[in-house]
Amino acid sequence: MSGGSTAGVRSYQRIFSPERRIHQVEGRPLPVPGGVPLRWLGWMLGTLVAVLAVGSGSLFVPAAAAVAAGAGGLAIGDRTAGLLAATAAAAGTLILGIFLGALDWPFRLVVLPMAVATAATQATPDGRRPERFALSWAGLRLAPSRRSLGRGLPSAGPRRGTDTRIWIAPDARGFRLRHARVTGPGSVGFVEPVAVRRRLRGGNLVVREPGLFTRRSRLRHRVVLKPGQTLEVRP
Repeated sequence: MSGGSTAGVRSYQRIFSPERRIHQVEGRPLPVPGGVPLRWLGWMLGTLVAVLAVGSGSLFVPAAAAVAAGAGGLAIGDRTAGLLAATAAAAGTLILGIFLGALDWPFRLVVLPMAVATAATQATPDGRRPERFALSWAGLRLAPSRRSLGRGLPSAGPRRGTDTRIWIAPDARGFRLRHARVTGPGSVGFVEPVAVRRRLRGGNLVVREPGLFTRRSRLRHRVVLKPGQTLEVRP
């Protein structure tokens, strides 16, 4: 541009996404310069159907809106976000139905759908279409600020106690003995020395945690088993 001034390009969507328009119907040109966009007709028909459904006074519409909003909030955030979205959708649908019922039919069925369609096809809040901007805005507000493994976490701050139960599974690197029975041949290793005792019958071995009076000759870090010999671990 001349004069050293610059202008930022907010979006290239209008360049790379051509808009389909209707210029004539059955050979007769429409009295609209540039034609009527198909998106405008879609928004107008959708708004008209929504106005008729919300203004009907049926409780099915708020319930369906609450279910849809709750499912979306649950998918984006957690249960709290889903409950908040469902409550807001149900209350908003009821209030909107009361407001639409107070309007005259020309404004409700003609002026309002045309105004919504015009705003939806012309407005670009951040360079994107209004529906994409609305979905991003709602997702940002409903999604938790902290997540782990796809689940929402409480906000950072002081610790709060919960009644959550955590299931753990011991492994071979633990420092406590677990009930086990191993049949040879093989070799069994232990992290800490254990007391090994041979049974009188069969020659099988029994492993226990060492006591105060356990002789050092019975302490082992590794036990070698012969074929068919059994080692039983008793905590």
